[in-house]
Amino acid sequence: MKNLKLRPLATGLALSALLVAGGCKNDDFLNVNPKNALNEANAYASETNADLIVNDIYNNIPDVYNQYQITEQYTDNGFCGASWLDGQSLVKAGAISANNLPTGPSGWWNWGGTYTNIRKCNLFLQNVNKYSANFSASWKKQRTAEIRFMRAFFYTALATNYGGVPLIDKPLSDSDGSDLLVPRSTMDATVAFIAADCDAAAADLPATSIKKGDGRATKGAALTLKGWVQLYAASPLHNTSNDLTKWATAAATNKQVMDLGTYSLFSDYAAMFLIENNDNSEVIFNKEYIPVTKGHAREGMLGPVYVKGVQQSWGSIAPTQNLVDDYLMSNGLPITDPNSGYDPNKPYTNREQRFYQSIIYDGASWQGDIITTRVGGNNAIDINSTSDISNTGYYFRKTLDERILAQTSRAQNSGGSNYIIFRLGEVLLSYAEAQNEAVGPDASVYSALNRLRTRSNLPNLATGMSQSQMRDYIRRERRIELAFEEKRWFDVRRWQIAAGTNGVMNTPSYGMLINAAGTTYTKVKILENKYFSFQNLMPIWQGDLAKNSKLTQNPGY
Repeated sequence: MKNLKLRPLATGLALSALLVAGGCKNDDFLNVNPKNALNEANAYASETNADLIVNDIYNNIPDVYNQYQITEQYTDNGFCGASWLDGQSLVKAGAISANNLPTGPSGWWNWGGTYTNIRKCNLFLQNVNKYSANFSASWKKQRTAEIRFMRAFFYTALATNYGGVPLIDKPLSDSDGSDLLVPRSTMDATVAFIAADCDAAAADLPATSIKKGDGRATKGAALTLKGWVQLYAASPLHNTSNDLTKWATAAATNKQVMDLGTYSLFSDYAAMFLIENNDNSEVIFNKEYIPVTKGHAREGMLGPVYVKGVQQSWGSIAPTQNLVDDYLMSNGLPITDPNSGYDPNKPYTNREQRFYQSIIYDGASWQGDIITTRVGGNNAIDINSTSDISNTGYYFRKTLDERILAQTSRAQNSGGSNYIIFRLGEVLLSYAEAQNEAVGPDASVYSALNRLRTRSNLPNLATGMSQSQMRDYIRRERRIELAFEEKRWFDVRRWQIAAGTNGVMNTPSYGMLINAAGTTYTKVKILENKYFSFQNLMPIWQGDLAKNSKLTQNPGY
């Protein structure tokens, strides 16, 4: 069987040439298919043709690495000085409404766009059966499983931002409009629908990709997606009664992934995200890129601004002091522990390995230059947002390729590292969290977490933690291990720790002001944040509400 490689640019162009709009008038004497376009029957006439439709569906995975607005800007992890971007103007201003809500990088959870993607999945699932005679049993089985996974993926984007949503599992007609008015299902029903799609997909998907680097879903990807949405549903935002069976269910699914034996932690935390390590042993599911042909400009949008006296990047995100303070010391203790050895006059000394792999700080090297964010430095902290330079005194390093000049990145889309959506490190954290909530910090919780600590040269966790202490540790560890991977936005909302007096997104964003001599370090407030608890669920667009009288808006909007 020929297995087409998922290359989105070529896929989109080919599909455009393949399909004809179905609404054209069909007079008999004009009923001739153009040579450069095919109708539905011909689109599903062969596996090669139908693969273009499959690939187009994959192509709608969010193009996160080509975005200068990312969800880390929405959270306490990052800050963007551009006041007109969603992070500062909407999310951190408490200004989200049904007329101006953020929809995430590349329209990740855009209501109408996501339902368009779901319709594509439903059409394929319908037509692959309608034209079944044109396909081998093995091809049909795998592609059906892949598209059920993708439908679950798109529904998860909706559920983790809106809660329960209308569940549509077949193409709807618009003969009189009545069947388009579908009411919202509950969150439990939505999660059950997603889980069923994931189970069906997992049953028929291979353990590993048939062709490395094709970006296709696997059994592990389906189970990981299921475990993630179950974890979300078990969390305080949607599990108000703290039903322990929901936590146990999420733990069991994530344990299934761990027990597959397909994945292992990649030895180098930093190098895991570089192009030469695409599709490494830790990766479960990712969006594929090819330099220049279908590459990304991440380095040019998000990297350090001035390098060797030349403005290179836009510097669209700056790590906050809030995040930096959560990185541990090299002995595995938090900086607040009196035994940690933390020196506030040498705050970047003896920190844990992931700090140096993730954060560019005053005195750190980048592309052969020493980045100085102190007063008078080559990237002196710009508290008042008069330039692109960091407002916090930090840039982020993780996922960026130091070998790529930022200007080249933007000009050529030269980045070819993949956007990792799911990896084993996250599964270990998800299992540990769910298991701790279900039964407490048993040996398996410690084991999962210590695997991550060992990778980063940290000593094993001290035993004897209470459930509450372990919960706090896991939340800190998720923040650090998954920083800049588009996870924090979902975590702080599902944990319900974003809003309120001490909410992490109601706490000011801080940076580090360092004097010219580099001898005094003063935490400085960058932005007063405002965030309301009802914003843990996004509002449905006012225009979409107007189209469907059976839709109900989320509370608070």
